[in-house]
Amino acid sequence: MSRKDLAILLLIPRSGGIIVNIEHNKEGSKSIITPHVLKRWSGFMAVIAGILYIVIQFIHPTDDISSVHTNSWVVVACLTMAMSLFNLIGITGFYISQAKEAGWLGLVGFLLFNLFWLISIIFSFIEAFVLPLLTSDAEKFVEGMVGLFGGTVSEVHLGIFPILAPLAGVLYMLGGLLLGIATLRARVFPRPAAILLAFASVVTIAAAIIPHPFDRALAIPMGLALIWMGYAVWSERK
Repeated sequence: MSRKDLAILLLIPRSGGIIVNIEHNKEGSKSIITPHVLKRWSGFMAVIAGILYIVIQFIHPTDDISSVHTNSWVVVACLTMAMSLFNLIGITGFYISQAKEAGWLGLVGFLLFNLFWLISIIFSFIEAFVLPLLTSDAEKFVEGMVGLFGGTVSEVHLGIFPILAPLAGVLYMLGGLLLGIATLRARVFPRPAAILLAFASVVTIAAAIIPHPFDRALAIPMGLALIWMGYAVWSERK
């Protein structure tokens, strides 16, 4: 046997081992990210979103133009954007975990509820990066935008935003209520969590009689519902 043949024979098992190791590593890397892992992460994000939703109510600056100049206003608006994004992901994982059992009612509730959080991202982006730039050149516009959720009537035209704000409120209440009822009927997650979600959605009607900013306390039940929902998804068995 020539030296060349011997070298080839020596290389064959080594290259085969390399191929096997590469294939094994590929299989291992593929197994790291699974649907179950993604759902667990979505549950974790829902928990974080619920915590942020509660915390934001206690650190939110006053809704007037003087607050728009402050760093705390921008920080809270950015936290609200992050919270809304986490909710989009978390509620998606929550719905997917029971999509078959929740039926059409769950699908409608899921779409409406997530549409609210999408609108929330839009408003929070404007509050963080647009309104602070307009306080000098368009003071009345800023005052009108800041007062939208506080019930203040704007002195200038605000475009679609006076329509979008109450629409978001309807999406929040109706979407959360339908998703809560669908979850209750699906019997996949704890029934008390579904009841809390439905209750937290409709209790916001009380904002009509509770003066602002004290109506922020009505967000606490929803924050607790999001935390419960997220934990239920995170702790779900494979």
